[in-house]
Amino acid sequence: MNPKTIEIVKSTAPVVKEKGKEITERMYEIAFNERPEYRRFFENTHMKNPEEGKKQAGKLAASVYAYASHIDELEKLGDAVEHIAKAHVNTRVIAEQYPVIGECLLAAMKDVLGEAATPEVMTAWTEAYNGLADIFINREKEIYHEQEQELRAKFG
Repeated sequence: MNPKTIEIVKSTAPVVKEKGKEITERMYEIAFNERPEYRRFFENTHMKNPEEGKKQAGKLAASVYAYASHIDELEKLGDAVEHIAKAHVNTRVIAEQYPVIGECLLAAMKDVLGEAATPEVMTAWTEAYNGLADIFINREKEIYHEQEQELRAKFG
């Protein structure tokens, strides 16, 4: 990842911590209300509406903050990534959902942060989000593959 991106994301971590729940609640509002075509991405999850999204918002906010704080030392996030990836697999999250959530998350950041969401900040967060999405997509793909192998071994 670009060193400037790391610097910007780390420098914005405190505001992301402070406004994190507001950002993630706004993200779910965007996903459910302003982009109704995205609702289909939540059909296999426990989130069927914005209110249920608000319950998840705190968890997501904490995860985004942890990522921002440790973007230059991702190995510290290994256990959290594994836990989240397994939860995603259990709810059948697929790779195609990550760009959708990214779009909603970045739009929410821009809304909540206002003038602080400069083009430079948003460019850095876009790169950072894409990096995080790649981490989850790759790990979840491995887990799905492991599950498939286990089923084949069990049932032929």
